[in-house]
Parts: sequence; C-alpha cells; structure tokens
Amino acid sequence: MNAEQYRAVIGWFNARPAAKKALRLVSRGAVAAVYLLYLGMLAWLAWHRMGQFWPALVVPAAAFVVGTLVRKVIDRPRPYTALGFAPLFPKDKTGQSMPSRHCFSAAAIAGAAWYVLPPLGAALAVLAVIIAVCRVVTGVHYVSDVLAGLAFGAVFAVVGWDAFVLAASAVGVYAIMLV
Repeated sequence: MNAEQYRAVIGWFNARPAAKKALRLVSRGAVAAVYLLYLGMLAWLAWHRMGQFWPALVVPAAAFVVGTLVRKVIDRPRPYTALGFAPLFPKDKTGQSMPSRHCFSAAAIAGAAWYVLPPLGAALAVLAVIIAVCRVVTGVHYVSDVLAGLAFGAVFAVVGWDAFVLAASAVGVYAIMLV
C-alpha cells in the first residue's frame, strides 16, 4: 500500500468509531487467542505428551529470538514513519517493521501446533492471517512485512521442528518424542 491508500483506510475507520473499535477488538483478540491457545496446548502437552512439549516450546521461542534479531538488523522504518501518516492506533516505534513480530510469532506457534494437533494448527494459522491483515490495516506494517513474518515463522517452525527431532534422535532420545 502507498501513503494515499493507508490514509484512505485509516480515514475510513476513523470516520466509523464502531468499526474502529471492532478492528481493535479483533486485532487484540486474535493476538490474545494465539497466546492463550498456545499456553493451553503447552499445558496439555505437559500432561499428555511430554515428548512433544519441548519442541513445541523451544521452536516458537527460538523463532521469536531469531526473528527479533533479524528485525533489528534490517531495521526497516514503519510505514507511518516512512510515508508520513498517523497509524490508526498510536504507536511510537519508528523502525523494526520487517518482518512483523506478531506475524512470525503467530506463524511459528501455528506451525508447531500443526505437528501436535493439526486442527489447532489450522485454527492458529487463520488467526495469524487475521493478525497480519490487522497489522496492515492499522498502518503499522507494510504488506511485505506481514508476508515476510508469516513465511519466516512457518518455515522456522518446520525447519526447527525437524532439526529438533533430528538432534533428539542423534542423541538417542527420539523415542521420548513419540510419547
């Protein structure tokens, strides 16, 4: 999107307080739902499938750390900074737009969940896409930021899970992953 498009979308929501409030609720609600479902999954794994608990915990955490470092290195300006408009909801961060941390975190969690409970992984993937749309519509990310975030998180989850299983099998603890 360009500055004119961001201004048009933000202006539309600012002219409709109920829609703006609904967007804020959806945006925050989707993020909260991802983390609550993730914590619920981890608790369930700790009780029922301890072998899958560790990769489900470590892989998204590693994605968060690596993705955060990538953001700092790239340090892309936020669209509202680069294009000179006010985001829909106040935000004071000027850089670290690429990739979207909300998106790569949600995608990494969805990817890890897919290995454990595919229906939960699918639901979390839908929430990740909702988060991505909200991040663009509110003016805090470019479309490329959220797409990069979703791709980074999903690929990191697949590669990370496989690497975890490979490392576990190399040290002879793969059998515990099947429990």
